[in-house]
Amino acid sequence: MDLEKARLEVERLRREIQRHNRLYYQEAEPEISDAEYDELYQALGELEQRFPVLAVSDSPSQAVGSDSDSRFPNAPHSRPMLSLQNSYDPQEVTAFVQRVAKDLPEGKITFTIEPKMDGVAVALRFRNGRLHLGLTRGDGRQGDVITANLALLGGVTEGLPENWAESLSTAGVREFEVRGEAYLGLERFRQLNVERVEAGHPPFANPRNAAAGTLKTLDREVVRSRGLSVFFFQLFPVDPRLETPLFVDHCAELEAIGRLGLPVNPFLRRAENVKDILGCLGELEAQRSKLDYQIDGAVIKVDRLDWQIRLKSTAKAPRWGLAFKFAAEEAETLLKSITLQVGRTGVITPVAELEAVALAGSTISRATLHNWDELERKDIRIGDRVIVVKGGDVIPKVLRVVTEARTGNEKVLEKLTDCPVCGQAVRQGPGEVALRCGNPLCPAVLAGRLRHFASRNACDIDGLGSRSIDLFLELGMVRQPSDLFLLDHAAVAALPGWGEKSADSLLKGLARARHRPWAAKIFALGISQVGVTTALTLARQYPSIDSLVAAEPEGLAELSDIGPVVAEAVTEFLTGGGGSRLVADLKSVGFFLEQENLPSPLVEEASANWFSNKVFVLTGTLSALSRPEAKKAIEELGGKVTGSVSSKTDCLIAGQKAGSKLAKAAKLGVEVIDETVFQTRLAEESGKGVRNNIGAIDGLADGAVLDEKHES
Repeated sequence: MDLEKARLEVERLRREIQRHNRLYYQEAEPEISDAEYDELYQALGELEQRFPVLAVSDSPSQAVGSDSDSRFPNAPHSRPMLSLQNSYDPQEVTAFVQRVAKDLPEGKITFTIEPKMDGVAVALRFRNGRLHLGLTRGDGRQGDVITANLALLGGVTEGLPENWAESLSTAGVREFEVRGEAYLGLERFRQLNVERVEAGHPPFANPRNAAAGTLKTLDREVVRSRGLSVFFFQLFPVDPRLETPLFVDHCAELEAIGRLGLPVNPFLRRAENVKDILGCLGELEAQRSKLDYQIDGAVIKVDRLDWQIRLKSTAKAPRWGLAFKFAAEEAETLLKSITLQVGRTGVITPVAELEAVALAGSTISRATLHNWDELERKDIRIGDRVIVVKGGDVIPKVLRVVTEARTGNEKVLEKLTDCPVCGQAVRQGPGEVALRCGNPLCPAVLAGRLRHFASRNACDIDGLGSRSIDLFLELGMVRQPSDLFLLDHAAVAALPGWGEKSADSLLKGLARARHRPWAAKIFALGISQVGVTTALTLARQYPSIDSLVAAEPEGLAELSDIGPVVAEAVTEFLTGGGGSRLVADLKSVGFFLEQENLPSPLVEEASANWFSNKVFVLTGTLSALSRPEAKKAIEELGGKVTGSVSSKTDCLIAGQKAGSKLAKAAKLGVEVIDETVFQTRLAEESGKGVRNNIGAIDGLADGAVLDEKHES
């Protein structure tokens, strides 16, 4: 492969990985299994290693995926929250043990083996025995503040037992953090789906998606009713100066967590060699089907915590641990037919309609076939007996055909020439495997675009679900997002199954949508390649749609999370006919496509927090926030920021390379805090805001199913 071909392949892999990161971390709707994702990741890493000139610092191979949600404040992690390296082959376990032994030659190494939960990573900080901050993984450097929701997890209390300090082996630690995996038990998952179907709501796709959505729900009563649980597996002091581990080994760490009254998984084994480790893996896999929660493998760790510190970590994963993934469960069934789905971007996806079969705790009747290349590669035909798996125990897919069961009556699905919905010609872009409908007015494309516009991470329009959108389109009441804001209350209320109350709810949701965060509005436009994280990057750099339209592709490409491919997609969308018309139509109905200076609904009133009515001065370089961002955060919490230190200054926030203001503050006796304390204070006060207001924000959507909305 020459350099130019390698460059094109690297760009393709990065686009694919970024898309799957968005689907997994932000939308909780993964399309592929962990194994398939790891194949993409490994292929990218090998090309970057073979062609070093193509390696860049913002490549997906150098970063952790992000589950950040713009509706929540965020706070920095006290330590990076990394993911373990995945393994699927026992030989990789052998290689891991040998590498660790080489790096730690002086002693006998003990390893621990625990279940790898298929849940959602969370971090809880306790101060003086009280829960004061709860975070999601986010991007590994900072996470969303969801303290109020995490306080409702099964086994978690806001206050620890009175003798909590005795459980910590080092005296004087008043603030510590525990990390774990939140999950939804399988029996509770089944109960919830029965309740949802009876109430006319779509069932949850799987336990992990339901757990992820629940933790990002703004209604505490919904969170409480879902019945999520958690297992914790790590505990350490928040103070970065306390580098010595609190415990000798991981086993003692888990015992301490248990003494604090916090849940730990009962399965824990120790082993000193590869044979024993593999035996423990086999024991756990045999128990897998009997557990009331989903696991997708096991976690192997070096037991001694000081040795973990010696082994250190790469940019993405600790070198002292390994995640061994179990093979996906399989089932055989009949592929009865193949239906075709047309998405909002026109991509046409074949879907297998299956004879219902039980698999991994649920009944499977449909499975994605991805594209025609996949159909041809696996030689999948209508009428075949097929083996289906749940990719990563999440997405049903056809693994292979049972060719020996063929009778000769099976039929090949011919490649499309026309869209199955509107009948217009399909097209296939250069280098693409997907077929697309080229008609921007295709009913399926219009419906997909409207669903995306109304979705949680976009305009979050309560009362506008898939059935409502289909009805509005069928009646000709809407065709594009701007039409939503022209809906007449009386006309909506008169529709079958609606009424005054439902129409009120929809129009209130539309009114709130006008003032969604700027990043959410960018995401709502549906620009190809622009997910939640990329939209946030664009919003921070460009304060209005006009400034974004005027941006040069070269300038866009220099931003983090962007690059030339995304920059080209943004420019093409905003300057092309369809995108520019969409923007013009939204402007015409008063949908403000710009940054608005509105107070955050997630922050409590300024009179009740540490920042209120205080005068602050910023000095030095802040790493996590820009000066304007820090100033805005303080002012939203009721503080005032001035440019010079005086006797009226209450607090100086000192970043790196603080100058003369620091000396003057010391002379005047002004309180001085560093950036770490400042970030902690911000997180604490923002977290209180979420806690105090979480049940009182009118009309915000549930979010447990990411595109799910209340149906009239």
